[in-house]
Amino acid sequence: MAYSINPNLPKARALAMQLLIREGLPLQIVAIRCGVHRSTIWRWKRKWLGLNENVQLENYNRPNREAGSQFRIAACTWRIPTDSSRPHANPKAVCQQIVERILELRYALKRCAEVVWHYVTAVDGLSVSLSSVRRILRRHHCFDGARKKRVRPDNPRRPHVANPGELVETDTIHHVDPHTGRRLYYYTVIDLYTRMTHVTMSTILRQGLAARAVLDAQTIFGFTFAMVQSDNGPEYSRYFEQVFRGNGIQTRHTRLHRPNDNAHIERFNRTIQTECIGYFWYRSVPLQHQRDTLTAYLDYYNTKRVHLGIQMQVPTAMLQRS
Repeated sequence: MAYSINPNLPKARALAMQLLIREGLPLQIVAIRCGVHRSTIWRWKRKWLGLNENVQLENYNRPNREAGSQFRIAACTWRIPTDSSRPHANPKAVCQQIVERILELRYALKRCAEVVWHYVTAVDGLSVSLSSVRRILRRHHCFDGARKKRVRPDNPRRPHVANPGELVETDTIHHVDPHTGRRLYYYTVIDLYTRMTHVTMSTILRQGLAARAVLDAQTIFGFTFAMVQSDNGPEYSRYFEQVFRGNGIQTRHTRLHRPNDNAHIERFNRTIQTECIGYFWYRSVPLQHQRDTLTAYLDYYNTKRVHLGIQMQVPTAMLQRS
């Protein structure tokens, strides 16, 4: 039987079988009414007979009566489900004993696929690949409960920005020295209504510094923040939320693996790397020189650089309009 995702096909097959079995119409007439080939009706009937093989359709007390005309016709199953398109057998498939052993170890150990694969191969001495173990566990939904949700249950709704400070996005740029691997962190902040930005530079990554960067931006911008949105990085965890809760500011997190939720700050991060700080950090450059360059660029960005998203205005002009 051909595979299809049409949910109405079982009902269509049931109607065809009722015309053929219950009403006794010829096979060609049923095929014309259903709009299919007569061989299709014949295959549907063969499938219908398999579904009702345990139903006695012949009345042996009345041999002259046609089979299935009225005898136990209500006990028959009419809907014929669609068969899966998945192959029923594969010569390279993992045997059922190994599958059962993998599932048994998973439920006993409560560990990841790598640990289960180690026990199966090293302890039990079975031959199976790690990808096969992962596929078996995923097929049996062993990771559904442990998967982290994309959206936090306490996440507030994203507001429709109509005034300064209603929604402020923040993020962190990790600047890496390609020779030593040392990092320099830029805590970036942007207000969605005015597009005013603020950046704080530091050599360490901490939640307190990320929160301090947003509070400093609130002081510099001159208006109160109502909600701060960030990603799910380690610098935006519980202490970060506690700081803003104490200041009467709501916090909101983006969905996992959805950087477009923080599109404005991500675009600003790219702009500042392209036009100011570059994509790499070299320790030969003094930090004070880096801070002076950053301060001059932020003044240019907020007061002179026009933006397409705010009708070719500068951020300070949007602040005056509000």
